[in-house]
Amino acid sequence: MPGNSVIVRLLPFCFTVSLFVFFQVKLCAAQEQETGFEGRIMAFLELSMETEVIRGLSVGFVGPEGSRWAAGLGHADLEKDVRASQYTVYPVASLTKMLTNIAVMHLVEQGLLDLDKPVGAYLKEFEIQSRFEDQSPILVRHLLGHYAGIPRDLYKGLMAKDLSVRPGLIDYLSRQYVAYPPGIKYLYSNLGYELLGKLIEALSGEQFEDYIHERVLVPLGMAHSGFRAGHIYPGALSRAYIRGDETAYDEMPHNLRASGGLYSSARDMVELLDWILGKGYRDPPVGDTLVLKMWQDQKTEKSLDIGLQSGWSWVMEEYPEPMEGMYAYQIGSTMHYNAVMAVAPAHHLGVVLLCNTGGVLDVLEDMARLIILAAIQNQRGQSFPGDDPSPDVPFEEPPQEIIAGVTGLYLLQNELIRISCLNGDIVFTTRDQNLQAMYHADGWFSLSDGFRFRVLHWNDTRVLVIDRNGSVFPAGTDITDNYTVPGDLFAMLGNYRLTDVDPEHEEVIYQEARLLLDEGLMKLQLVLSQHQQKVFGYDYAGFNLIPVDTGEAIIGGFGMYKGETVFFDADAEKRYIRFAGLRFLKTDD
Repeated sequence: MPGNSVIVRLLPFCFTVSLFVFFQVKLCAAQEQETGFEGRIMAFLELSMETEVIRGLSVGFVGPEGSRWAAGLGHADLEKDVRASQYTVYPVASLTKMLTNIAVMHLVEQGLLDLDKPVGAYLKEFEIQSRFEDQSPILVRHLLGHYAGIPRDLYKGLMAKDLSVRPGLIDYLSRQYVAYPPGIKYLYSNLGYELLGKLIEALSGEQFEDYIHERVLVPLGMAHSGFRAGHIYPGALSRAYIRGDETAYDEMPHNLRASGGLYSSARDMVELLDWILGKGYRDPPVGDTLVLKMWQDQKTEKSLDIGLQSGWSWVMEEYPEPMEGMYAYQIGSTMHYNAVMAVAPAHHLGVVLLCNTGGVLDVLEDMARLIILAAIQNQRGQSFPGDDPSPDVPFEEPPQEIIAGVTGLYLLQNELIRISCLNGDIVFTTRDQNLQAMYHADGWFSLSDGFRFRVLHWNDTRVLVIDRNGSVFPAGTDITDNYTVPGDLFAMLGNYRLTDVDPEHEEVIYQEARLLLDEGLMKLQLVLSQHQQKVFGYDYAGFNLIPVDTGEAIIGGFGMYKGETVFFDADAEKRYIRFAGLRFLKTDD
């Protein structure tokens, strides 16, 4: 679904940090009201739901020595006064990928699948185009870890009453480009997991849904889970809401399977958590060594993801001392439903939150994190220490080769940053401000407390790397003297409307597109439908484009659709933009 990408904001703090502090206060307040760990967590969730106007939520928890519980809070249906419970069913979206992982492991365990073989060895018809000299094949493990470079989504027919409106996956990908060579950059891709679903079918000879039901759901005892809500437990599906709105909405069915098609309950997801944390100690039979691979960082020495740790669709973080181990999580979101699963494997702790209120995914992420932290502290009887001040790295005068190596124009997803030298000082310039940068002996330039940058090289391209409060990520690429808009593309500038979509039978995600020039840069703005705007709280997603030729452009920077291709079509009378399976017709010719 649409979502805001990582955007570099030159602020002393970010919303996520302040929200996390807010929830810590809520947790402390809950602890004062209740005794017993489960009671404190339930009180914390109730306080948080009231503050964030969340209509209904179900929670599942797994702890050490077999402790586990599930419960519901709020309403599954406000109008009928149906309370949410541990058995309330929700679309769990991308948490489905956990089941796909298990199915893949099951095939590996049987000797039917090799993670280090090319996907094409199992799906002979699969192909995708590439602009890169590196023509390395996409391996199965690249799909598992989102390092295949495959585009994120196919929006045409994503939510529709009829499966036939959705193009065939293999045919669609044959006309697309990889955003990066395999192994270079983490690029979250639902289409990559849909490919895994097809691979599972090819090796098992069964439909993906049938394989998951018989080989995963039944052995785990997940009796209230499946791929069509109406077939699971009539009346159990929660109604859908938006934060601050008591209206119940109907959400069209999702035409996803291996990447996000499961419906489930907190009670069933506890069974999945228990299996994961038990390292496959019961059916489906998978050895613990293989289960642990889910949490092995997928980066290689050539990867650009400096600060990111990602496993098989898990994002991972290391705990501070003295709490050893990692925190790993997976999030899922449809238009109105949100889900988070988080684990601390070293402590045998896991939590799942399922929610029926759109626009609160970031809230659920922080709630899950705090529940795990509280559980570790409760388990250990220890508190996490405060952040140690970062050691001071002395300033020094940057050598000329360092100055020459960083100065330039850097294109981000929706910003342009100029790094220049003025009277011997390095200046970091955005549209709104000029900031003087101080050079440190460790090779970083600092702009303010908690905000640093440096420049690295990849594929003959300079990459701007940002360190924001300890989160290190590539942000943009150098376009100095290397950016031109072909003359033929000027005729493509203007306003476009979505075509080939019937809103009565298919959900409209982006209703309009705008192609424009700003500061000499070509930009694409994808305007969300009115309902999507209400759910997500913003009007459009904006992207800087790097023209390839008169027919194609690449989304710049390292944001949500980093490196993906936008296509331009024109004939004597009409002009179109194509992206992610959607087609937009120019309206102002």
